Amino acid sequence: MDVLSDILRSVHLSGGVYFRCEFTAPWGMEMKPTPVAEFHVVVKGNCWLRMSGRSDAIPLQGGDLVAFPHGDAHTLLDAPDGIALPAEEILHGQNLDHYGPVTYGGNGLPATVLCGYFQFDRNSPHPLVAALPSLIHIHRTDGYDFAWLQTALNFMIHETKAARPGAEAVVNRLVEVLFIQMVRAYVERTEAPPGMLSAISDRQIGAALQLMHQSPQDPWTLATLARQVGMSRSAFAARFNQLVGQTPIQYLTYWRMQKARGLLSETRLGTGTIAEQVGYQSEVAFAKAFKKAVGMGPGAYRRGPPRK
Repeated sequence: MDVLSDILRSVHLSGGVYFRCEFTAPWGMEMKPTPVAEFHVVVKGNCWLRMSGRSDAIPLQGGDLVAFPHGDAHTLLDAPDGIALPAEEILHGQNLDHYGPVTYGGNGLPATVLCGYFQFDRNSPHPLVAALPSLIHIHRTDGYDFAWLQTALNFMIHETKAARPGAEAVVNRLVEVLFIQMVRAYVERTEAPPGMLSAISDRQIGAALQLMHQSPQDPWTLATLARQVGMSRSAFAARFNQLVGQTPIQYLTYWRMQKARGLLSETRLGTGTIAEQVGYQSEVAFAKAFKKAVGMGPGAYRRGPPRK
């Protein structure tokens, strides 16, 4: 299993589409901060994006994708100096069945925007999610390099318009694919992606992460991990900490607890068996480590784990 897929499974990546907007200038829609990661696809026409902390508005054109991994407030407008209404005012009284469309604006140039979200289990945060920037902007022109991303976008747009039986299930899966493709595109076109994103792409640190994710039950040490990826212990520890923000053993422990949470929530395996599967020969030692990491023992977590 690759590391990115493993991580996204552990944080329970999901998502969907809110609605399709049919705007006509002049128009502007202001989105407040949210606990989910919102995204917009400019299906047709052009518009502008404003964000707090950025002095200039960002031009968007048909085929562009913008996402806000940490739910930052933002505004979409027909012009960089336009006036916007809060999204809730625009949506009031609109028919949102079958993805809209939401209609708003004057008699000017049209623009179609698809609005949706990604979400993660906030009780199981991962350094990869934390490493994502406040804004990811994939340009239409990037589509030549990232054909799969463009294909996913086109398919999702088609499904929201067709509104056929099963469309919601298809769209939700496509949104998950879209997130993965978006992260890939961001990493591939960013010279030095931050934190965990760079770690996954790094040949040696990425290989070490692969070992931990693939075999968390193995008795890994700093020395054995360094040897497996062909580095000295000191160089490996320094580079891992630089990219991941944790020592190798801290991350290994974190990942073992993530796996344990999933096994406790999703299986009926005994605590002793789970302990062995995440690298603990002693059930007592596992229970102690789990409580330290999660704030409750394995039994209490299984009876009522914190939800998203």
